[in-house]
Amino acid sequence: MRKKQLFALLMAGALSVGMAPTAAFAAEDTAVEETSGELETTDTETPAEDTAMEPAGETPAEEPSETPAAEEPASEEPAGESPEAEPTEAPAAEKTDGAAIVVGENTYGTLAEAFAAIADSADMSGTPDYIKVKGDIEINASIDVPANKNIMLVAAEDTTIKRAAGFTGSMFTVSGGSLQMAGGSVTDANGTALGSGSLTVDGSGDGVTGSVVEVSGGNYALTDGATLTGNNTTGDGAAINNAAGANVYILGGTITGNTTTGNGGAINNAAGANVYLQGGTITANSAAAGGAIYSEGTVNIKGTVSVTGNTVTNSFPEATSNLVLDKEGVINVTGAVTDSAIGVAVQEAEAGRTVVKLDDNVTDVKLADVLSQITYEGDSSLKLGEDGKLSGTAEPSATPTPAEAKLKVTGKECKWSGNSTVKIKFQSNVKGTYYIDWVKRGEKAPTIDTSMVGAPIDADTNVTAKVTDLPDYDVDIYVCVVSDKDKSNYGSVMFQPESKERPVTPTPSHTAVVPNVNESVVQGFENALVFYPNTFYDFKVIGAGTQNSNPGEGDVRWVPAGWSMSSNPSSWNTSWKIGAKSGIYTDTEKAYTIYIRYDKQVYSGNDWQSTDASEVLSYQFKAAPLSPTATTTPGANGTSGDGTGSGDGTTTDGGTTDVTPTTYADGTNGTARSAVSTGDESPIGTMLALAAASVLAGGYVLIRRRKKEM
Repeated sequence: MRKKQLFALLMAGALSVGMAPTAAFAAEDTAVEETSGELETTDTETPAEDTAMEPAGETPAEEPSETPAAEEPASEEPAGESPEAEPTEAPAAEKTDGAAIVVGENTYGTLAEAFAAIADSADMSGTPDYIKVKGDIEINASIDVPANKNIMLVAAEDTTIKRAAGFTGSMFTVSGGSLQMAGGSVTDANGTALGSGSLTVDGSGDGVTGSVVEVSGGNYALTDGATLTGNNTTGDGAAINNAAGANVYILGGTITGNTTTGNGGAINNAAGANVYLQGGTITANSAAAGGAIYSEGTVNIKGTVSVTGNTVTNSFPEATSNLVLDKEGVINVTGAVTDSAIGVAVQEAEAGRTVVKLDDNVTDVKLADVLSQITYEGDSSLKLGEDGKLSGTAEPSATPTPAEAKLKVTGKECKWSGNSTVKIKFQSNVKGTYYIDWVKRGEKAPTIDTSMVGAPIDADTNVTAKVTDLPDYDVDIYVCVVSDKDKSNYGSVMFQPESKERPVTPTPSHTAVVPNVNESVVQGFENALVFYPNTFYDFKVIGAGTQNSNPGEGDVRWVPAGWSMSSNPSSWNTSWKIGAKSGIYTDTEKAYTIYIRYDKQVYSGNDWQSTDASEVLSYQFKAAPLSPTATTTPGANGTSGDGTGSGDGTTTDGGTTDVTPTTYADGTNGTARSAVSTGDESPIGTMLALAAASVLAGGYVLIRRRKKEM
C-alpha cells in the first residue's frame, strides 16, 4: 500500500471516530511514511483521453461556459462569436486553458461541480473519492467538503489552484467531512499510477480576508507533493484556520510564503482543536503571533518535522516566530521524533508552565530525546527544562546537595488484566532501577532494598508492568525505585487493586465429545456360528459414546436402537439374539449382512436428550458348516427325505433349508446360546445322548462278565 493511500484511510478513520486527539492519522511512523493516497494518472496521448482531460475549445478562461467542458466540441470558432461571452459567471471562470478536472470517467468544468458530484459515503473509513486535476485552475468561491464526504484532491500532472480576481474568502472549507491534498507519485490500491505532479494551492490576491483552507469540523490533511502558499490575509490562519473540535494533519508537503496580520501564518489552532505534525516543512510564513503556528489547543508531534524560519509580520529586523503556544496550548509527543527542528515560544510565559509532554500512551520515547530537537525562543529569563516545563535561567538547583532531585515515584494506572494479574503504570522523576513487591492489604509496607537488582527506569518516562500470580485475598502492591547516582535516594508508590473489579476465574469451557457412529462395536460375530434349529445366539452392540461415564454439555452418543436383516425394514428387532427357526445347513461357511440402527442423543448438561438423527450401519457374520443328521435314506433329489437338504437354498420334503437367520424375542421356541463363546459345530444334545449311551453300555458289559464268572 502506498503512502497517500494509507493517509486517506487514516483520515476517514479519524472522522469516523470523532474528534479524539489520538485520531487515526496519528498512526505508526512506518505506516504513515509508506502511504500516499490514490490517484490515477491521466494519459492525454490519445484523442479520446484528450477529450476527457482537456477542456474543450480554445476560448480564453474568462469566457463563460454554461455547459461542462467535456460536453463542448473542440471549438474552432473565434471567441467573439459567442453571445454569452459577456457574463462572468463563477463556474465558467474556474478552468483555464490546459486544465482538467476529472472524477472517475467524468470531466467537470469547475472544481465546485466536481466536489458537488462526489456522493455521500456512509463508511468514512473507506477509500476516498478522487478528484484528479492538472494545469492552472482558478476558483472564485469557497469550495466546501460537508459531512459524509471523503475526498482526495490529486495532481495528475503539475497543477496550480489559485484565486480568481476579486475572490477574498477562504478557498476551501471543511465543515464535517474529510479533505486531503496530495501531489507526487501516487497509486491506487491496485498499484495503478494515478498522479505524478505537484499540487500548489496559491492564495495570492488583493484584500483577502479568508484562509487557503478553513476547517470548521472534520479533518484536513496535507501530504507530500502538495504546497499551500501565497495567501496574504487579515484573518487568522493564513494557510489553515482550524476550529475547535476539528483536526489538521501535516503528513508531508510544504506550507510557505503565507502572511497574516492576525495569528498563525501557516496554521491557527483554536482551543479544543488538534494539529498533528508528522512530516513536512513549515517555513517563511509570518503573522502577528505564531509566524508558523499559533495554538491555543494541542499540537501533537512525531516523525520528522521542520518548523523554522518563520517570522513576525512586518518586523524589522525580522523577529523569529515559529510555534507560539497560548492559554492551554501544549506540544504533545505521540511517538518517536527524529531529525526534526521546531522553534517554540509561549505567550504570557512563566516558570512551571508545561510546554512539552509525553502522551500518556507513549512508553518507548524519552522526553530528553525530543527536547533536544526543540528550541525555546521565548523570554530569555526562562528556559525549557528537562521535564518539558519552563524554569528561570537564574534559579539555583532546587536541591544543591545532592545535585539530584529527591526521587519520587508516581502511579499512573492500576487495572486487573486477569484473575491473578494486575497491570500497573508508573513514572519516576529520577533515572534508576525498580522492583515490585506486595503485602497483604493493610500490612506494613516492605522495606526498600537498595541492593536489589531491578529493571531500569528512565526519568519522566511511563513504565507499564504486570504483577502476576497474586493470591485470592486483597494486596497492596509497591513499586520501589532506587536512583542510579545515589543509592540513598529512593522512593516507592503503592497500588491497591479494587477487589470488586477483579475478574472471576472462568470455568474452563467443555469441549463437546462427538464420536463418529462408525466407532460403534458389535461383539459376538467374531467366529462363525452354527445355526442349529431353534438355537439363538446373544450378541452385544456398543454404540459410539455410550461408554462416556462423565458426559459434558454437547457430548454425543449413538444408542443401539434395533437390528434387521434388511437395510430398510418396516420394524426393527430390539432383542439382541439371532438364530434360525429351522437351522442353517451348509457345507461351507456362508456370510450374511446384518443392519443395526443407532439413534443419536446429545447431553444437555443434565441428561441425555434424544434427537431426530439416526444412522444405520451394516456388519457381516458367518454361518458355520452344518449337515443334517440322517435318519432315513433321502431320495435321489431330496424330495422324499426326512428333513435333510442340499444346503443350496432349496427345501426337501419335510426338511429345512439354508435360510435367513430369524430372531425370537424371548427365546422360548429354542435354545439360547452365547454367540461370543459358541463356535463349535457339535450338536450338544447328540453328544449328551451318546455319552449316556456309553455309560449304559459299559454297565451292561460289567454285569454280563460277572454272570459268566459266577
